[in-house]
Amino acid sequence: MIRLLTTLTFLLILFCGYTSQQDNPILLPQNNSTKYNIILKTNNNKPEESDSTAIPGEIDTLTIQKLNEPLKALTALYSAMGGTNCNEVTCDLTTALGLGKQGSDKHKKIILKYFPNDKVAKMVTDQDCYLRPSGASTFSDYEYLTITDLGDTVKVEYNLMLYDHGTINWTKGPDVYTFKDNKFLKVKRNLWTFADK
Repeated sequence: MIRLLTTLTFLLILFCGYTSQQDNPILLPQNNSTKYNIILKTNNNKPEESDSTAIPGEIDTLTIQKLNEPLKALTALYSAMGGTNCNEVTCDLTTALGLGKQGSDKHKKIILKYFPNDKVAKMVTDQDCYLRPSGASTFSDYEYLTITDLGDTVKVEYNLMLYDHGTINWTKGPDVYTFKDNKFLKVKRNLWTFADK
């Protein structure tokens, strides 16, 4: 009888643990993950507090070519939230994605297709994905950007430099999204948190 109760208890614990892992995709094992290093961290030293001439990470165009359309849309959203050597009309990441000018119809359409109910996606597309030029009195540039595809969950790791009149701050990931019914849903995001309220 004790052996039967011990076995049943063990099976119950095992079953409950398995179920909770399936219900929470963030806890899924990362063995079957695919990592895309979109922006590679350079060996440059981090900028000094007052240095507005920081060089962003290097965009890996070969990796970008491997992205499927949903991951390309996710990358397009991040190219609208943070800079990559932007000037008045272009940013390097948006150009590398083949989306033309920053805030082009193509850029906005792919974001809204996969983020139809996302407040940040709506906000960035409403302002034509505009980002201040690199080297301006206020601007941002990614040091690195990596997307890890876990199947129904995607993790975005990054380090974004925010330069504001001589002061530098950094915003880091990871951000986490689920992918269901051909749409991304935010689980956790550290960028543009003011827009999610």
